Amino acid sequence: MIYRIAKLLFYFFGITQNYIKYKKTAIDIIPDWIIIILRWFDMNEINLNSLKMFLEVATSNSFLEASNKLYMSQPAISRSMSKLEETLNVTLFYRANKGISLTPSGEILFKYLRETKDLLETCERALIAINDVEQGTLVIGVQSHIVRNYLMSKIDDFRLKHPKIKIELIDMSTNQLIEQLVSRKIDFIIDAVPIDTIYNNVSITPICALKTCFIKSTKNNVIFKTIKDLENENIILPIARSSLRRNLSRIFDEQGLDIVPVLEFGTEDLIIDSVRRNLGIGYVVEPAIDYLVKANIVEKVDIDFAFPKMEINIVKIDSNLTKTAQMFIDEEIEYEK
Repeated sequence: MIYRIAKLLFYFFGITQNYIKYKKTAIDIIPDWIIIILRWFDMNEINLNSLKMFLEVATSNSFLEASNKLYMSQPAISRSMSKLEETLNVTLFYRANKGISLTPSGEILFKYLRETKDLLETCERALIAINDVEQGTLVIGVQSHIVRNYLMSKIDDFRLKHPKIKIELIDMSTNQLIEQLVSRKIDFIIDAVPIDTIYNNVSITPICALKTCFIKSTKNNVIFKTIKDLENENIILPIARSSLRRNLSRIFDEQGLDIVPVLEFGTEDLIIDSVRRNLGIGYVVEPAIDYLVKANIVEKVDIDFAFPKMEINIVKIDSNLTKTAQMFIDEEIEYEK
Protein backbone atom coordinates (compact mmCIF):
# COMPACT_ATOMS: atom_id res chain seq x y z
CA MET A 1 0.00 0.00 0.00
CA ILE A 2 2.68 2.54 1.02
CA TYR A 3 4.67 2.07 -2.19
CA ARG A 4 1.53 2.38 -4.33
CA ILE A 5 0.57 5.63 -2.61
CA ALA A 6 4.08 7.02 -2.96
CA LYS A 7 4.09 6.09 -6.65
CA LEU A 8 0.83 7.97 -7.11
CA LEU A 9 2.33 10.93 -5.29
CA PHE A 10 5.38 11.00 -7.53
CA TYR A 11 3.17 10.67 -10.61
CA PHE A 12 0.90 13.42 -9.33
CA PHE A 13 3.80 15.89 -9.27
CA GLY A 14 5.35 14.63 -12.49
CA ILE A 15 8.34 13.14 -10.67
CA THR A 16 8.58 9.65 -12.13
CA GLN A 17 11.96 8.93 -13.64
CA ASN A 18 13.66 7.84 -10.43
CA TYR A 19 10.81 6.27 -8.50
CA ILE A 20 10.87 2.67 -9.74
CA LYS A 21 14.61 2.14 -9.30
CA TYR A 22 14.83 3.95 -5.98
CA LYS A 23 11.44 3.45 -4.36
CA LYS A 24 12.96 2.35 -1.01
CA THR A 25 15.04 5.54 -0.85
CA ALA A 26 12.05 7.61 -1.91
CA ILE A 27 9.96 6.25 0.95
CA ASP A 28 12.81 6.93 3.39
CA ILE A 29 12.90 10.59 2.30
CA ILE A 30 9.13 11.20 2.35
CA PRO A 31 8.10 12.08 5.92
CA ASP A 32 5.36 10.16 7.72
CA TRP A 33 2.86 13.03 7.60
CA ILE A 34 2.81 12.98 3.80
CA ILE A 35 2.21 9.22 3.75
CA ILE A 36 -0.60 9.61 6.29
CA ILE A 37 -2.27 12.30 4.17
CA LEU A 38 -1.98 10.21 1.02
CA ARG A 39 -3.36 7.13 2.78
CA TRP A 40 -6.31 9.21 3.91
CA PHE A 41 -6.85 10.51 0.38
CA ASP A 42 -6.67 6.95 -0.95
CA MET A 43 -9.12 5.58 1.63
CA ASN A 44 -11.57 8.35 0.78
CA GLU A 45 -11.21 7.78 -2.97
CA ILE A 46 -10.01 11.30 -3.64
CA ASN A 47 -8.74 11.67 -7.21
CA LEU A 48 -5.17 12.96 -7.18
CA ASN A 49 -5.84 14.82 -10.41
CA SER A 50 -8.39 16.92 -8.55
CA LEU A 51 -5.67 17.86 -6.06
CA LYS A 52 -3.43 18.93 -8.92
CA MET A 53 -6.28 21.06 -10.25
CA PHE A 54 -6.81 22.50 -6.78
CA LEU A 55 -3.14 23.57 -6.58
CA GLU A 56 -3.40 25.41 -9.89
CA VAL A 57 -6.68 27.10 -8.99
CA ALA A 58 -5.41 28.09 -5.52
CA THR A 59 -2.16 29.45 -6.95
CA SER A 60 -3.83 31.56 -9.64
CA ASN A 61 -7.09 32.35 -7.77
CA SER A 62 -8.84 31.75 -11.06
CA PHE A 63 -10.67 28.80 -12.64
CA LEU A 64 -10.03 30.30 -16.07
CA GLU A 65 -6.28 30.71 -15.60
CA ALA A 66 -6.01 27.20 -14.13
CA SER A 67 -7.93 25.78 -17.10
CA ASN A 68 -5.49 27.45 -19.52
CA LYS A 69 -2.47 26.03 -17.68
CA LEU A 70 -3.94 22.53 -17.45
CA TYR A 71 -5.44 22.53 -20.98
CA MET A 72 -8.87 21.71 -19.61
CA SER A 73 -12.24 23.41 -19.88
CA GLN A 74 -13.24 25.81 -17.12
CA PRO A 75 -16.53 23.96 -16.40
CA ALA A 76 -14.62 20.67 -15.99
CA ILE A 77 -12.31 22.21 -13.40
CA SER A 78 -15.22 23.88 -11.62
CA ARG A 79 -17.07 20.55 -11.41
CA SER A 80 -13.94 18.79 -10.13
CA MET A 81 -13.48 21.39 -7.38
CA SER A 82 -17.12 21.05 -6.34
CA LYS A 83 -16.70 17.27 -6.19
CA LEU A 84 -13.54 17.66 -4.08
CA GLU A 85 -15.39 19.93 -1.65
CA GLU A 86 -18.22 17.40 -1.46
CA THR A 87 -15.81 14.53 -0.76
CA LEU A 88 -13.89 16.47 1.90
CA ASN A 89 -17.13 17.92 3.30
CA VAL A 90 -15.63 21.42 3.45
CA THR A 91 -15.83 24.61 1.41
CA LEU A 92 -12.45 25.33 -0.19
CA PHE A 93 -13.25 28.51 -2.13
CA TYR A 94 -15.18 31.72 -1.65
CA ARG A 95 -16.89 32.31 -5.00
CA ALA A 96 -17.87 35.83 -6.05
CA ASN A 97 -18.43 37.80 -9.24
CA LYS A 98 -15.01 39.38 -8.88
CA GLY A 99 -13.26 36.03 -8.59
CA ILE A 100 -12.40 33.34 -6.07
CA SER A 101 -10.30 33.11 -2.91
CA LEU A 102 -9.42 30.37 -0.46
CA THR A 103 -11.44 29.70 2.68
CA PRO A 104 -9.57 28.77 5.90
CA SER A 105 -10.06 25.09 4.96
CA GLY A 106 -8.73 25.81 1.49
CA GLU A 107 -5.68 27.56 2.95
CA ILE A 108 -4.88 24.47 5.05
CA LEU A 109 -5.16 22.09 2.09
CA PHE A 110 -3.10 24.45 -0.09
CA LYS A 111 -0.36 24.70 2.55
CA TYR A 112 0.10 20.95 2.87
CA LEU A 113 -0.13 20.19 -0.83
CA ARG A 114 2.41 22.91 -1.64
CA GLU A 115 4.79 21.62 1.05
CA THR A 116 4.35 18.10 -0.33
CA LYS A 117 5.20 19.27 -3.85
CA ASP A 118 8.29 21.16 -2.63
CA LEU A 119 9.49 18.18 -0.64
CA LEU A 120 9.00 15.77 -3.53
CA GLU A 121 11.05 18.05 -5.78
CA THR A 122 13.82 17.90 -3.16
CA CYS A 123 13.38 14.14 -3.04
CA GLU A 124 13.83 13.97 -6.80
CA ARG A 125 17.10 15.92 -6.57
CA ALA A 126 18.34 13.52 -3.88
CA LEU A 127 17.42 10.50 -5.98
CA ILE A 128 19.24 11.89 -9.00
CA ALA A 129 22.34 12.46 -6.85
CA ILE A 130 22.18 8.85 -5.63
CA ASN A 131 21.91 7.60 -9.19
CA ASP A 132 24.72 9.78 -10.57
CA VAL A 133 26.28 12.55 -8.52
CA GLU A 134 27.54 14.13 -11.76
CA GLN A 135 23.95 14.66 -13.00
CA GLY A 136 22.54 16.39 -9.94
CA THR A 137 21.29 19.89 -9.20
CA LEU A 138 22.84 22.22 -6.63
CA VAL A 139 20.70 25.04 -5.21
CA ILE A 140 22.57 27.71 -3.22
CA GLY A 141 21.00 30.59 -1.32
CA VAL A 142 23.28 33.61 -1.70
CA GLN A 143 23.03 37.35 -2.26
CA SER A 144 24.45 38.84 -5.44
CA HIS A 145 27.35 40.79 -3.90
CA ILE A 146 28.64 37.62 -2.21
CA VAL A 147 28.42 35.77 -5.52
CA ARG A 148 30.62 38.39 -7.15
CA ASN A 149 33.12 38.85 -4.34
CA TYR A 150 33.46 35.29 -3.07
CA LEU A 151 31.41 32.52 -4.67
CA MET A 152 31.77 32.99 -8.44
CA SER A 153 35.36 31.74 -8.63
CA LYS A 154 34.34 28.61 -6.73
CA ILE A 155 31.39 28.00 -9.05
CA ASP A 156 33.74 28.38 -12.03
CA ASP A 157 36.12 25.82 -10.58
CA PHE A 158 33.34 23.37 -9.69
CA ARG A 159 31.75 23.66 -13.14
CA LEU A 160 35.06 22.84 -14.82
CA LYS A 161 35.29 19.62 -12.81
CA HIS A 162 31.57 18.73 -12.98
CA PRO A 163 30.10 20.29 -16.16
CA LYS A 164 26.84 18.31 -16.09
CA ILE A 165 25.76 19.48 -12.65
CA LYS A 166 23.15 22.22 -12.78
CA ILE A 167 23.67 25.11 -10.34
CA GLU A 168 20.87 27.46 -9.25
CA LEU A 169 21.47 30.59 -7.17
CA ILE A 170 18.59 32.00 -5.10
CA ASP A 171 18.88 35.64 -3.97
CA MET A 172 16.63 36.59 -1.02
CA SER A 173 16.92 38.17 2.40
CA THR A 174 18.72 36.10 5.04
CA ASN A 175 15.50 35.23 6.88
CA GLN A 176 13.82 34.15 3.64
CA LEU A 177 16.81 32.02 2.70
CA ILE A 178 16.74 30.25 6.06
CA GLU A 179 13.06 29.42 5.58
CA GLN A 180 13.93 28.05 2.15
CA LEU A 181 16.72 25.99 3.72
CA VAL A 182 14.46 24.52 6.40
CA SER A 183 11.82 23.60 3.80
CA ARG A 184 14.58 21.90 1.72
CA LYS A 185 14.15 24.17 -1.28
CA ILE A 186 17.85 25.06 -1.21
CA ASP A 187 20.90 22.99 -0.25
CA PHE A 188 22.84 25.55 1.79
CA ILE A 189 23.35 29.30 2.22
CA ILE A 190 26.43 31.48 1.83
CA ASP A 191 25.81 34.76 3.68
CA ALA A 192 27.40 37.49 5.75
CA VAL A 193 26.99 37.88 9.49
CA PRO A 194 25.10 38.56 11.64
CA ILE A 195 22.79 35.57 11.10
CA ASP A 196 20.10 34.69 13.62
CA THR A 197 17.83 31.66 13.49
CA ILE A 198 15.32 29.93 15.75
CA TYR A 199 16.09 26.52 14.24
CA ASN A 200 18.37 24.34 16.36
CA ASN A 201 19.36 22.07 13.47
CA VAL A 202 20.72 24.94 11.36
CA SER A 203 24.51 25.24 11.64
CA ILE A 204 26.34 28.52 10.97
CA THR A 205 30.07 28.17 10.29
CA PRO A 206 32.57 30.95 9.39
CA ILE A 207 34.30 30.52 6.03
CA CYS A 208 36.34 33.66 5.48
CA ALA A 209 36.46 37.41 6.06
CA LEU A 210 36.67 39.98 3.24
CA LYS A 211 38.49 43.27 3.76
CA THR A 212 36.52 46.50 3.39
CA CYS A 213 37.64 49.99 2.43
CA PHE A 214 36.58 53.45 1.33
CA ILE A 215 37.16 54.35 -2.31
CA LYS A 216 37.24 57.61 -4.24
CA SER A 217 37.37 58.71 -7.85
CA THR A 218 40.82 59.27 -9.35
CA LYS A 219 39.55 62.82 -9.99
CA ASN A 220 39.25 63.39 -6.23
CA ASN A 221 42.51 64.92 -4.98
CA VAL A 222 41.57 65.14 -1.30
CA ILE A 223 44.18 63.59 1.00
CA PHE A 224 42.81 61.64 3.97
CA LYS A 225 44.93 61.07 7.06
CA THR A 226 42.52 59.84 9.73
CA ILE A 227 39.02 58.37 9.90
CA LYS A 228 37.80 61.70 11.27
CA ASP A 229 38.53 63.32 7.90
CA LEU A 230 35.52 61.44 6.51
CA GLU A 231 33.18 63.81 8.39
CA ASN A 232 34.01 66.56 5.88
CA GLU A 233 33.20 64.50 2.77
CA ASN A 234 30.16 63.31 0.86
CA ILE A 235 29.84 59.70 1.98
CA ILE A 236 28.10 56.94 -0.02
CA LEU A 237 27.13 53.87 2.02
CA PRO A 238 25.24 50.59 1.77
CA ILE A 239 21.65 50.70 3.05
CA ALA A 240 21.19 50.74 6.82
CA ARG A 241 19.92 47.15 7.18
CA SER A 242 22.95 45.58 5.48
CA SER A 243 25.57 43.83 7.63
CA LEU A 244 28.30 45.94 6.02
CA ARG A 245 26.57 49.17 7.07
CA ARG A 246 25.70 47.98 10.59
CA ASN A 247 29.31 47.04 11.30
CA LEU A 248 30.57 50.36 9.97
CA SER A 249 28.00 52.33 11.99
CA ARG A 250 29.25 50.61 15.13
CA ILE A 251 32.78 51.84 14.31
CA PHE A 252 31.52 55.38 13.72
CA ASP A 253 29.77 55.34 17.11
CA GLU A 254 32.87 54.04 18.87
CA GLN A 255 34.96 56.80 17.26
CA GLY A 256 32.40 59.48 18.08
CA LEU A 257 31.84 60.33 14.43
CA ASP A 258 28.67 61.98 13.15
CA ILE A 259 28.51 60.89 9.53
CA VAL A 260 25.28 61.08 7.54
CA PRO A 261 25.54 59.60 4.03
CA VAL A 262 24.51 61.68 1.05
CA LEU A 263 23.60 58.52 -0.87
CA GLU A 264 22.60 55.01 0.21
CA PHE A 265 22.33 52.03 -2.11
CA GLY A 266 21.23 48.42 -1.82
CA THR A 267 23.76 47.21 -4.38
CA GLU A 268 27.52 47.47 -4.54
CA ASP A 269 27.45 48.33 -8.24
CA LEU A 270 25.56 51.57 -7.60
CA ILE A 271 28.00 52.64 -4.89
CA ILE A 272 30.93 52.02 -7.23
CA ASP A 273 29.22 53.80 -10.13
CA SER A 274 28.52 56.84 -7.94
CA VAL A 275 32.17 56.99 -6.90
CA ARG A 276 33.30 56.72 -10.53
CA ARG A 277 31.10 59.76 -11.22
CA ASN A 278 32.89 61.55 -8.35
CA LEU A 279 29.69 61.98 -6.33
CA GLY A 280 31.41 61.07 -3.07
CA ILE A 281 33.48 58.55 -1.09
CA GLY A 282 32.07 55.01 -1.14
CA TYR A 283 32.36 52.06 1.25
CA VAL A 284 32.74 48.58 -0.31
CA VAL A 285 34.49 45.24 0.09
CA GLU A 286 37.95 45.23 -1.48
CA PRO A 287 37.46 42.33 -3.95
CA ALA A 288 34.71 44.34 -5.64
CA ILE A 289 37.08 47.10 -6.74
CA ASP A 290 40.45 45.39 -7.23
CA TYR A 291 40.11 45.43 -11.03
CA LEU A 292 39.03 49.10 -11.02
CA VAL A 293 42.03 50.08 -8.91
CA LYS A 294 44.35 48.27 -11.33
CA ALA A 295 42.65 50.08 -14.22
CA ASN A 296 43.15 53.42 -12.42
CA ILE A 297 39.41 54.15 -12.44
CA VAL A 298 39.00 54.40 -8.66
CA GLU A 299 41.47 54.29 -5.81
CA LYS A 300 41.36 53.20 -2.22
CA VAL A 301 41.27 55.93 0.39
CA ASP A 302 44.51 55.59 2.35
CA ILE A 303 43.37 55.88 5.97
CA ASP A 304 45.38 54.33 8.77
CA PHE A 305 42.46 52.47 10.31
CA ALA A 306 41.40 48.82 10.43
CA PHE A 307 37.84 48.80 9.13
CA PRO A 308 35.66 45.79 10.02
CA LYS A 309 35.86 42.83 7.68
CA MET A 310 32.77 41.29 6.12
CA GLU A 311 32.57 37.79 7.60
CA ILE A 312 31.19 35.09 5.30
CA ASN A 313 29.44 32.00 6.66
CA ILE A 314 28.03 28.77 5.32
CA VAL A 315 24.57 27.98 6.73
CA LYS A 316 23.31 24.42 6.36
CA ILE A 317 21.42 21.49 7.83
CA ASP A 318 23.87 18.60 7.69
CA SER A 319 21.23 15.87 7.65
CA ASN A 320 19.55 17.45 4.59
CA LEU A 321 22.63 17.78 2.38
CA THR A 322 22.51 15.91 -0.91
CA LYS A 323 25.64 14.18 -2.19
CA THR A 324 26.01 16.93 -4.79
CA ALA A 325 25.88 19.67 -2.14
CA GLN A 326 28.34 17.82 0.09
CA MET A 327 30.72 17.39 -2.86
CA PHE A 328 30.68 21.14 -3.56
CA ILE A 329 31.38 21.93 0.10
CA ASP A 330 34.21 19.37 0.30
CA GLU A 331 35.87 20.59 -2.90
CA GLU A 332 35.32 24.34 -2.84
CA ILE A 333 34.75 25.62 0.69
CA GLU A 334 37.87 26.36 2.72
CA TYR A 335 37.04 26.97 6.34
CA GLU A 336 38.59 29.81 8.31
CA LYS A 337 41.30 28.65 10.74
